[in-house]
Amino acid sequence: MSILDKTIRTEFLHYIEENKILLYHFAERSGINSGTLSRVINGSQPISVKILDIMTEYMGLEDGYFYEQYVSELFDDSTMNWRRLRPFIIRCAELGKYNCIERTVDLMMENPAYIQQLFDCAESLNAKGSAEAALIIYRKVCEGERYQHAERLAICQYRIFKLSINHDQQNNLECAVQFDPFVARLNELEQLDALKDLMNLYLSLRRWDKAEQLATRMGKLARVQYKIKHQRIQGGKSYQEPSKALFGYILYSSLIKGAIAEEQNDYHQALHYVSGYENQDWIIEKDPVAELTKKQFREWAAANRYLYQILAGKIDVLDEYVEYLSARENEILRGMFKLIKAANTHNMNIDYVLERFKMKISSHMFIQDRVGSYTDQIIDDRFAIFLMDVGDYYLNSDRARVGIQFLLDSLAISAKINNDACMVRVFCTFDSIRHLATNEELHRYTTLLKEVRKTR
Repeated sequence: MSILDKTIRTEFLHYIEENKILLYHFAERSGINSGTLSRVINGSQPISVKILDIMTEYMGLEDGYFYEQYVSELFDDSTMNWRRLRPFIIRCAELGKYNCIERTVDLMMENPAYIQQLFDCAESLNAKGSAEAALIIYRKVCEGERYQHAERLAICQYRIFKLSINHDQQNNLECAVQFDPFVARLNELEQLDALKDLMNLYLSLRRWDKAEQLATRMGKLARVQYKIKHQRIQGGKSYQEPSKALFGYILYSSLIKGAIAEEQNDYHQALHYVSGYENQDWIIEKDPVAELTKKQFREWAAANRYLYQILAGKIDVLDEYVEYLSARENEILRGMFKLIKAANTHNMNIDYVLERFKMKISSHMFIQDRVGSYTDQIIDDRFAIFLMDVGDYYLNSDRARVGIQFLLDSLAISAKINNDACMVRVFCTFDSIRHLATNEELHRYTTLLKEVRKTR
């Protein structure tokens, strides 16, 4: 039998002839209906992926062995339809046969009628955690979408954005730039989450102006929707909620604008924004979930009021804040990010604070703990800068051994996430104190430089 003559059916027939198996016996052992198997073999009934998987298993072959061939045969068959294609795509996702998914979708995109079905399939895969498979389909749907202002296109771009974010800051910037124009095309409720996610990414990239613009947009949109919601409720009408409580987006807008003001060293303005999420008298919701959300924002307000005062130079509240922080495990790192900044700005001695929380700091080098409301991207960025700041703190007090170790740890994380600004800062600092480094420290620095060059 030549390669040109090979099909799944001919390979199966060759197998049963070679092993001297009767079709009836094969059907009985595999659990396939004998009539169905007969029709499949003689070509009067297409092979479903379920039957193909059973045949493959009983032939002693690995799962998905025939899938590449199956793609070709699917589209040679005039009876090809979505009832056969969808189970095949789902099964490919389960087995990690992403090339087969890509080939199948490419062929399907020749018929625009499949776009909605493919989009629905991608949504289902994404909901089940099959991110890579869903991402392939979302991208293909975007390529095939004829209406550039269609909400479906915007949703696909949103899903692509969320699924494509990783620890590489350059990649994340490209994701943000690509998705940004599509936010306004989403429906109002999905826009809130999109604005929040995009804003958080710009925060991790330290694009303060852009993040502040998005925070303002999110707050305004949430206020409009909050008013509409309660007007509808008062009128006895239903209202569809976004993924989180509407009032939470309003509070979060103030929280973020306060954080941005702090990053720009405008502590008076930062303290002003604290009242925006501390004052909650206007919130109508009183249910248990709403109360928990409100309590969380009040806690953040209390913590940030301490922090912004300390950063502004009000050092007398430091001990009070450290005690407050020690009772809140998941806020310790976030607090330390700011305390080290205050220490370097106001020449404060916080040795006892660093000693008290040293296990939390060192453990984060190996275990990426959840830190307050911060996203993973923001934490990676902040932690790299924090280690650099701690290095400066020790170097400024003539403790080079400890300071250099923190500089090198910062460089390692900055290289991992592609944070160019932090890497440049480490390079400049290390070059100025190179003469203080041991041979072992110089060797580690050189090794890290090689790693950096590999990613460029």
